[in-house]
Amino acid sequence: MRNRRKEDAGLMKTIIAILTGATLRETAVAKPAGITKKRSGISHRTVIWFAVLILVVTALCPLEAAPLQTQAKAVTTVKKKQNINMKKLTKALKRKIAATTPAEKEGSDLTLRHPAARLTTARLPQGYTHDDTYYYYISQLANTGKHKNDLRLTRIKYKGFGKYTVDYMTLKQFGHGTNLDCVTVNGVTWLWTGSDPSGSSQNTSTITCFTYRAGTTLRRHGQYTYRIPISGSGGSRYAANCYPAISADGSQLAVRFTNNGGQQFQIYDLTDGTAIHPKKIKKTVRVKSTPGDFQGFDICGTTIYTLEGTRSKSEMRQLGKASSFAPIRIRAYNYKTNSTYTRKIKGAKTLSHREPEGIQVAADGSIEIMIASHYKELYTCANIYQVKGGMK
Repeated sequence: MRNRRKEDAGLMKTIIAILTGATLRETAVAKPAGITKKRSGISHRTVIWFAVLILVVTALCPLEAAPLQTQAKAVTTVKKKQNINMKKLTKALKRKIAATTPAEKEGSDLTLRHPAARLTTARLPQGYTHDDTYYYYISQLANTGKHKNDLRLTRIKYKGFGKYTVDYMTLKQFGHGTNLDCVTVNGVTWLWTGSDPSGSSQNTSTITCFTYRAGTTLRRHGQYTYRIPISGSGGSRYAANCYPAISADGSQLAVRFTNNGGQQFQIYDLTDGTAIHPKKIKKTVRVKSTPGDFQGFDICGTTIYTLEGTRSKSEMRQLGKASSFAPIRIRAYNYKTNSTYTRKIKGAKTLSHREPEGIQVAADGSIEIMIASHYKELYTCANIYQVKGGMK
Protein backbone atom coordinates (compact mmCIF):
# COMPACT_ATOMS: atom_id res chain seq x y z
CA MET A 1 0.00 0.00 0.00
CA ARG A 2 2.87 2.41 0.86
CA ASN A 3 4.66 1.70 -2.47
CA ARG A 4 1.39 2.32 -4.30
CA ARG A 5 1.01 5.69 -2.59
CA LYS A 6 4.62 6.65 -3.49
CA GLU A 7 4.02 5.73 -7.14
CA ASP A 8 0.77 7.76 -7.19
CA ALA A 9 2.55 10.77 -5.64
CA GLY A 10 5.40 10.58 -8.21
CA LEU A 11 2.95 10.37 -11.07
CA MET A 12 1.01 13.33 -9.74
CA LYS A 13 4.23 15.43 -9.58
CA THR A 14 5.03 14.55 -13.21
CA ILE A 15 1.54 15.56 -14.35
CA ILE A 16 1.71 18.86 -12.45
CA ALA A 17 5.15 19.58 -13.99
CA ILE A 18 3.85 18.89 -17.49
CA LEU A 19 0.80 21.09 -16.96
CA THR A 20 2.91 23.85 -15.45
CA GLY A 21 5.29 23.77 -18.42
CA ALA A 22 2.42 23.87 -20.87
CA THR A 23 0.91 26.87 -19.14
CA LEU A 24 4.22 28.73 -19.14
CA ARG A 25 4.72 28.04 -22.83
CA GLU A 26 1.24 29.34 -23.57
CA THR A 27 2.00 32.53 -21.65
CA ALA A 28 5.33 33.08 -23.43
CA VAL A 29 3.81 33.28 -26.92
CA ALA A 30 4.68 36.65 -28.53
CA LYS A 31 1.86 39.19 -28.89
CA PRO A 32 1.27 40.95 -32.22
CA ALA A 33 2.29 44.66 -32.24
CA GLY A 34 -0.33 47.18 -31.29
CA ILE A 35 -2.42 44.77 -29.24
CA THR A 36 -2.57 45.72 -25.59
CA LYS A 37 -5.64 43.66 -24.59
CA LYS A 38 -4.83 41.15 -21.83
CA ARG A 39 -5.59 37.51 -22.27
CA SER A 40 -8.81 36.56 -20.51
CA GLY A 41 -9.27 32.89 -19.50
CA ILE A 42 -7.26 29.79 -20.44
CA SER A 43 -6.39 28.44 -23.85
CA HIS A 44 -8.09 25.35 -25.33
CA ARG A 45 -4.90 23.31 -24.89
CA THR A 46 -4.82 24.11 -21.16
CA VAL A 47 -8.47 23.07 -20.80
CA ILE A 48 -7.63 19.73 -22.40
CA TRP A 49 -4.72 19.23 -19.98
CA PHE A 50 -7.00 19.92 -17.00
CA ALA A 51 -9.52 17.40 -18.31
CA VAL A 52 -6.74 14.82 -18.55
CA LEU A 53 -5.73 15.65 -14.97
CA ILE A 54 -9.29 15.04 -13.71
CA LEU A 55 -9.48 11.67 -15.46
CA VAL A 56 -6.11 10.59 -14.05
CA VAL A 57 -7.02 11.64 -10.50
CA THR A 58 -10.30 9.73 -10.74
CA ALA A 59 -8.46 6.62 -11.90
CA LEU A 60 -5.93 6.93 -9.10
CA CYS A 61 -8.51 7.32 -6.32
CA PRO A 62 -11.18 4.62 -6.80
CA LEU A 63 -11.07 3.76 -3.09
CA GLU A 64 -12.51 7.13 -2.13
CA ALA A 65 -15.70 6.78 -4.21
CA ALA A 66 -16.48 3.09 -3.67
CA PRO A 67 -17.49 3.27 0.05
CA LEU A 68 -20.03 6.01 -0.69
CA GLN A 69 -21.64 3.96 -3.45
CA THR A 70 -21.74 0.86 -1.23
CA GLN A 71 -23.24 2.80 1.65
CA ALA A 72 -25.97 4.29 -0.52
CA LYS A 73 -26.81 0.85 -1.86
CA ALA A 74 -26.98 -0.59 1.67
CA VAL A 75 -29.38 2.13 2.81
CA THR A 76 -31.62 1.41 -0.16
CA THR A 77 -31.59 -2.30 0.71
CA VAL A 78 -32.63 -1.59 4.30
CA LYS A 79 -35.54 0.51 3.14
CA LYS A 80 -36.71 -2.30 0.90
CA LYS A 81 -36.56 -4.75 3.81
CA GLN A 82 -38.74 -2.43 5.85
CA ASN A 83 -41.37 -2.43 3.11
CA ILE A 84 -43.86 -4.95 4.49
CA ASN A 85 -45.83 -5.04 1.23
CA MET A 86 -42.91 -6.14 -0.93
CA LYS A 87 -44.39 -9.65 -1.36
CA LYS A 88 -47.98 -10.43 -2.20
CA LEU A 89 -49.67 -12.89 0.13
CA THR A 90 -49.88 -15.68 -2.43
CA LYS A 91 -51.09 -19.23 -1.80
CA ALA A 92 -47.51 -20.50 -1.98
CA LEU A 93 -46.31 -17.90 0.55
CA LYS A 94 -49.19 -18.80 2.90
CA ARG A 95 -48.15 -22.46 2.82
CA LYS A 96 -44.50 -21.59 3.46
CA ILE A 97 -45.39 -19.38 6.41
CA ALA A 98 -47.77 -21.97 7.87
CA ALA A 99 -45.04 -24.60 7.59
CA THR A 100 -42.73 -22.49 9.78
CA THR A 101 -44.80 -23.36 12.85
CA PRO A 102 -42.90 -26.38 14.23
CA ALA A 103 -44.75 -29.54 15.19
CA GLU A 104 -45.14 -29.95 18.94
CA LYS A 105 -42.87 -32.49 20.58
CA GLU A 106 -43.89 -35.15 23.06
CA GLY A 107 -44.34 -33.63 26.50
CA SER A 108 -45.63 -30.31 25.15
CA ASP A 109 -48.61 -28.72 26.89
CA LEU A 110 -49.88 -27.37 23.57
CA THR A 111 -51.76 -28.70 20.57
CA LEU A 112 -51.51 -26.65 17.40
CA ARG A 113 -54.93 -25.55 16.11
CA HIS A 114 -53.95 -23.05 13.43
CA PRO A 115 -50.36 -22.64 12.15
CA ALA A 116 -48.77 -19.30 11.39
CA ALA A 117 -50.96 -16.87 9.48
CA ARG A 118 -49.25 -13.74 8.19
CA LEU A 119 -50.89 -10.58 9.46
CA THR A 120 -51.52 -7.55 7.29
CA THR A 121 -48.65 -5.49 8.73
CA ALA A 122 -45.51 -5.98 10.80
CA ARG A 123 -47.20 -4.46 13.84
CA LEU A 124 -47.08 -6.79 16.81
CA PRO A 125 -50.38 -8.32 17.94
CA GLN A 126 -51.67 -7.43 21.41
CA GLY A 127 -54.94 -9.32 21.84
CA TYR A 128 -57.23 -11.71 20.01
CA THR A 129 -60.66 -13.30 20.07
CA HIS A 130 -62.87 -15.45 17.86
CA ASP A 131 -66.61 -15.61 17.21
CA ASP A 132 -69.00 -18.56 17.19
CA THR A 133 -68.36 -19.39 13.52
CA TYR A 134 -64.88 -19.18 12.00
CA TYR A 135 -63.57 -15.62 12.29
CA TYR A 136 -60.54 -14.69 14.39
CA TYR A 137 -59.87 -11.04 15.25
CA ILE A 138 -56.43 -9.71 16.23
CA SER A 139 -55.53 -6.24 17.52
CA GLN A 140 -52.14 -4.97 16.32
CA LEU A 141 -50.47 -1.89 17.76
CA ALA A 142 -48.60 0.92 16.02
CA ASN A 143 -46.70 2.64 18.82
CA THR A 144 -44.51 5.20 17.06
CA GLY A 145 -44.82 8.47 15.17
CA LYS A 146 -48.11 9.82 13.93
CA HIS A 147 -49.72 6.37 14.25
CA LYS A 148 -49.00 6.02 17.98
CA ASN A 149 -51.95 4.34 19.76
CA ASP A 150 -53.56 3.36 16.46
CA LEU A 151 -54.70 -0.24 16.13
CA ARG A 152 -54.96 -2.43 13.05
CA LEU A 153 -57.81 -4.89 13.65
CA THR A 154 -57.12 -7.91 11.45
CA ARG A 155 -59.79 -10.51 10.70
CA ILE A 156 -58.69 -14.03 9.68
CA LYS A 157 -60.90 -16.72 8.23
CA TYR A 158 -59.15 -20.09 8.34
CA LYS A 159 -59.88 -22.59 5.55
CA GLY A 160 -57.31 -25.29 6.26
CA PHE A 161 -53.55 -25.66 6.61
CA GLY A 162 -51.96 -22.55 5.14
CA LYS A 163 -55.30 -21.47 3.72
CA TYR A 164 -56.98 -18.35 5.02
CA THR A 165 -58.28 -14.95 4.02
CA VAL A 166 -57.29 -11.69 5.70
CA ASP A 167 -58.89 -8.27 5.86
CA TYR A 168 -58.78 -5.43 8.38
CA MET A 169 -60.20 -2.21 9.74
CA THR A 170 -58.45 0.67 11.50
CA LEU A 171 -59.02 1.86 15.07
CA LYS A 172 -57.38 5.28 15.38
CA GLN A 173 -56.40 6.45 18.86
CA PHE A 174 -57.81 3.41 20.65
CA GLY A 175 -54.80 2.70 22.87
CA HIS A 176 -52.63 -0.37 23.35
CA GLY A 177 -55.19 -3.06 22.46
CA THR A 178 -54.04 -5.27 25.35
CA ASN A 179 -57.26 -7.30 25.45
CA LEU A 180 -59.87 -8.01 22.81
CA ASP A 181 -63.07 -10.02 23.12
CA CYS A 182 -66.42 -10.48 21.40
CA VAL A 183 -69.96 -11.76 21.76
CA THR A 184 -72.52 -12.69 19.11
CA VAL A 185 -76.18 -11.74 19.64
CA ASN A 186 -78.89 -12.39 17.04
CA GLY A 187 -76.25 -13.02 14.40
CA VAL A 188 -74.38 -9.77 15.12
CA THR A 189 -70.84 -9.96 16.54
CA TRP A 190 -69.85 -7.15 18.92
CA LEU A 191 -66.14 -6.60 19.52
CA TRP A 192 -64.96 -5.10 22.83
CA THR A 193 -61.65 -3.43 23.76
CA GLY A 194 -60.21 -0.39 25.59
CA SER A 195 -60.61 3.08 24.10
CA ASP A 196 -60.14 6.87 24.50
CA PRO A 197 -56.48 7.02 25.63
CA SER A 198 -55.80 10.13 27.69
CA GLY A 199 -53.17 11.89 29.81
CA SER A 200 -49.40 11.85 29.41
CA SER A 201 -49.31 8.05 29.61
CA GLN A 202 -52.07 7.71 27.00
CA ASN A 203 -53.74 4.87 28.90
CA THR A 204 -57.27 3.92 27.93
CA SER A 205 -59.99 5.68 29.92
CA THR A 206 -63.07 3.80 28.67
CA ILE A 207 -64.16 0.46 27.26
CA THR A 208 -66.10 0.25 24.03
CA CYS A 209 -67.86 -2.12 21.64
CA PHE A 210 -68.46 -1.99 17.90
CA THR A 211 -69.20 -4.16 14.87
CA TYR A 212 -66.53 -5.16 12.39
CA ARG A 213 -66.58 -3.50 8.97
CA ALA A 214 -63.63 -4.30 6.73
CA GLY A 215 -61.80 -1.33 5.25
CA THR A 216 -63.38 1.26 7.55
CA THR A 217 -61.95 3.46 10.32
CA LEU A 218 -63.19 4.22 13.83
CA ARG A 219 -61.77 7.08 15.89
CA ARG A 220 -61.16 6.84 19.65
CA HIS A 221 -64.18 4.57 20.42
CA GLY A 222 -67.04 2.55 18.97
CA GLN A 223 -70.85 2.64 19.05
CA TYR A 224 -71.19 1.99 22.82
CA THR A 225 -68.69 3.41 25.32
CA TYR A 226 -68.46 3.21 29.12
CA ARG A 227 -66.37 4.88 31.82
CA ILE A 228 -65.74 2.54 34.74
CA PRO A 229 -65.95 4.00 38.28
CA ILE A 230 -63.51 2.36 40.67
CA SER A 231 -65.29 0.29 43.29
CA GLY A 232 -65.22 1.93 46.73
CA SER A 233 -64.36 5.40 45.42
CA GLY A 234 -67.93 6.71 45.59
CA GLY A 235 -67.77 7.56 41.90
CA SER A 236 -64.94 10.05 42.38
CA ARG A 237 -62.31 7.93 40.60
CA TYR A 238 -62.45 6.13 37.27
CA ALA A 239 -60.44 3.22 35.91
CA ALA A 240 -57.50 3.88 33.60
CA ASN A 241 -55.63 1.41 31.42
CA CYS A 242 -58.84 -0.62 31.44
CA TYR A 243 -59.79 -3.53 29.18
CA PRO A 244 -62.81 -5.87 28.95
CA ALA A 245 -63.30 -9.64 28.66
CA ILE A 246 -66.57 -11.53 28.10
CA SER A 247 -67.64 -14.96 29.34
CA ALA A 248 -68.23 -17.62 26.69
CA ASP A 249 -72.00 -17.59 27.30
CA GLY A 250 -72.09 -13.80 26.83
CA SER A 251 -73.70 -13.13 30.21
CA GLN A 252 -70.75 -11.52 32.04
CA LEU A 253 -68.29 -8.75 31.25
CA ALA A 254 -65.17 -8.26 33.37
CA VAL A 255 -63.08 -5.11 33.34
CA ARG A 256 -59.41 -5.24 34.34
CA PHE A 257 -57.26 -2.28 35.39
CA THR A 258 -54.37 -1.60 37.77
CA ASN A 259 -55.13 -0.06 41.16
CA ASN A 260 -52.82 0.52 44.15
CA GLY A 261 -50.06 -1.57 42.62
CA GLY A 262 -52.24 -4.62 41.92
CA GLN A 263 -54.84 -5.91 39.49
CA GLN A 264 -58.50 -5.09 39.98
CA PHE A 265 -61.34 -6.85 38.17
CA GLN A 266 -64.91 -5.57 38.23
CA ILE A 267 -67.58 -7.92 36.92
CA TYR A 268 -70.88 -6.82 35.37
CA ASP A 269 -73.97 -8.40 33.89
CA LEU A 270 -73.94 -7.99 30.10
CA THR A 271 -77.20 -7.48 28.22
CA ASP A 272 -77.73 -7.82 24.46
CA GLY A 273 -73.99 -7.94 23.92
CA THR A 274 -73.70 -4.17 24.29
CA ALA A 275 -75.11 -2.95 27.63
CA ILE A 276 -73.69 -2.81 31.16
CA HIS A 277 -74.49 -0.56 34.13
CA PRO A 278 -71.08 0.77 35.24
CA LYS A 279 -72.28 1.56 38.78
CA LYS A 280 -73.93 -1.83 39.30
CA ILE A 281 -70.83 -3.88 40.01
CA LYS A 282 -71.63 -7.57 40.43
CA LYS A 283 -68.26 -8.50 41.96
CA THR A 284 -64.89 -6.87 42.67
CA VAL A 285 -61.78 -9.05 42.65
CA ARG A 286 -58.33 -7.80 43.65
CA VAL A 287 -55.18 -9.85 43.05
CA LYS A 288 -51.43 -9.20 42.90
CA SER A 289 -49.79 -8.08 39.66
CA THR A 290 -48.45 -10.83 37.42
CA PRO A 291 -44.68 -11.38 37.85
CA GLY A 292 -44.25 -11.74 34.06
CA ASP A 293 -45.52 -9.36 31.39
CA PHE A 294 -49.32 -9.30 31.43
CA GLN A 295 -50.61 -10.60 28.08
CA GLY A 296 -54.39 -10.81 28.43
CA PHE A 297 -57.26 -12.29 30.44
CA ASP A 298 -60.66 -13.95 30.22
CA ILE A 299 -63.55 -14.94 32.50
CA CYS A 300 -65.47 -18.20 32.77
CA GLY A 301 -68.07 -18.71 35.50
CA THR A 302 -66.53 -17.50 38.76
CA THR A 303 -62.94 -17.86 37.54
CA ILE A 304 -60.69 -15.19 36.05
CA TYR A 305 -57.82 -16.40 33.86
CA THR A 306 -54.70 -14.32 33.17
CA LEU A 307 -51.87 -14.92 30.71
CA GLU A 308 -48.29 -13.73 31.21
CA GLY A 309 -44.84 -14.17 29.72
CA THR A 310 -42.18 -12.49 27.59
CA ARG A 311 -40.78 -13.22 24.16
CA SER A 312 -38.37 -16.17 23.80
CA LYS A 313 -35.31 -16.48 26.02
CA SER A 314 -32.94 -16.36 23.03
CA GLU A 315 -34.49 -13.13 21.75
CA MET A 316 -34.42 -11.56 25.22
CA ARG A 317 -30.73 -12.48 25.42
CA GLN A 318 -30.05 -10.81 22.06
CA LEU A 319 -31.76 -7.66 23.36
CA GLY A 320 -29.62 -7.69 26.51
CA LYS A 321 -32.67 -8.44 28.65
CA ALA A 322 -32.01 -12.05 29.58
CA SER A 323 -32.68 -11.34 33.27
CA SER A 324 -36.19 -10.09 32.41
CA PHE A 325 -37.24 -13.30 30.66
CA ALA A 326 -40.45 -14.86 32.02
CA PRO A 327 -41.98 -18.16 30.84
CA ILE A 328 -45.57 -18.47 29.67
CA ARG A 329 -47.91 -18.92 32.64
CA ILE A 330 -51.67 -19.08 33.04
CA ARG A 331 -53.17 -18.17 36.43
CA ALA A 332 -56.74 -18.99 37.47
CA TYR A 333 -58.45 -17.06 40.30
CA ASN A 334 -61.75 -18.53 41.49
CA TYR A 335 -63.37 -15.76 43.52
CA LYS A 336 -66.15 -18.05 44.76
CA THR A 337 -63.82 -20.55 46.41
CA ASN A 338 -61.05 -17.97 46.96
CA SER A 339 -58.53 -20.32 45.34
CA THR A 340 -55.69 -19.72 42.93
CA TYR A 341 -53.99 -22.11 40.52
CA THR A 342 -50.94 -21.44 38.31
CA ARG A 343 -49.75 -23.48 35.35
CA LYS A 344 -46.44 -23.01 33.53
CA ILE A 345 -46.88 -23.78 29.85
CA LYS A 346 -44.32 -25.88 28.00
CA GLY A 347 -44.36 -25.91 24.21
CA ALA A 348 -43.75 -23.93 21.02
CA LYS A 349 -40.13 -24.05 22.14
CA THR A 350 -38.51 -23.46 18.75
CA LEU A 351 -41.04 -20.89 17.53
CA SER A 352 -39.37 -17.60 16.57
CA HIS A 353 -40.16 -14.61 18.80
CA ARG A 354 -42.62 -16.77 20.83
CA GLU A 355 -44.52 -14.09 22.70
CA PRO A 356 -47.97 -14.97 24.13
CA GLU A 357 -50.56 -12.40 23.09
CA GLY A 358 -54.02 -13.47 24.23
CA ILE A 359 -56.16 -16.10 25.92
CA GLN A 360 -59.68 -17.42 25.29
CA VAL A 361 -61.57 -19.74 27.67
CA ALA A 362 -64.57 -21.76 26.45
CA ALA A 363 -67.68 -22.55 28.50
CA ASP A 364 -66.31 -26.04 29.29
CA GLY A 365 -63.08 -24.57 30.66
CA SER A 366 -60.92 -25.48 27.66
CA ILE A 367 -58.22 -22.88 26.96
CA GLU A 368 -56.80 -21.48 23.76
CA ILE A 369 -53.87 -19.06 23.47
CA MET A 370 -52.23 -17.13 20.67
CA ILE A 371 -48.44 -16.92 20.33
CA ALA A 372 -46.88 -14.40 17.95
CA SER A 373 -43.96 -15.36 15.72
CA HIS A 374 -41.91 -13.99 12.81
CA TYR A 375 -41.41 -15.35 9.32
CA LYS A 376 -37.84 -14.66 8.14
CA GLU A 377 -37.88 -11.58 10.40
CA LEU A 378 -40.13 -9.83 7.87
CA TYR A 379 -43.71 -10.77 8.71
CA THR A 380 -45.54 -10.99 12.01
CA CYS A 381 -47.62 -14.15 12.32
CA ALA A 382 -50.34 -15.52 14.60
CA ASN A 383 -50.19 -19.12 15.87
CA ILE A 384 -53.23 -20.55 17.69
CA TYR A 385 -52.77 -23.32 20.27
CA GLN A 386 -55.06 -25.40 22.49
CA VAL A 387 -53.78 -25.92 26.04
CA LYS A 388 -53.94 -29.61 26.85
CA GLY A 389 -56.17 -30.32 29.85
CA GLY A 390 -56.95 -26.68 30.55
CA MET A 391 -56.02 -25.86 34.14
CA LYS A 392 -56.43 -29.46 35.35
